[in-house]
Amino acid sequence: MPDPVGTLTAAQHEILEVVWDADALGATVAEIWEKIGRHRHVTRTTVLNQVDRLEKRGWLKRYEHADGFRYVAKQPRQQVASGLALEFVNSFFGGSASELVMSLLGSKQLSTTEISKLKALLKSRLSHRKPE
Repeated sequence: MPDPVGTLTAAQHEILEVVWDADALGATVAEIWEKIGRHRHVTRTTVLNQVDRLEKRGWLKRYEHADGFRYVAKQPRQQVASGLALEFVNSFFGGSASELVMSLLGSKQLSTTEISKLKALLKSRLSHRKPE
């Protein structure tokens, strides 16, 4: 399956989150609008336009169902998250993950628990690496 085109805005990512959280049937525009409307004011037309753009760019797939058109994500949440994180690191930290982590450590945004998780992750990755 070809990769989706372009990056995601915050609003588009929010739509994908609703679709990922839906059951295997996906979600209708009305369901997406209802979920997003619980947290902020947005018109149905705005959601419809964003969903249409996401479909045209390959982020969503539309199919016909008894209750109307339903949408499913074309990529799993983790794959999209990894791609967005890589794009963020490349754009803002010159591709350096360590610069990102140092930025987070300097801003005191990481809790002791999060730092422990990072240490365990690094230790795990190092033990699975091939010698250079």
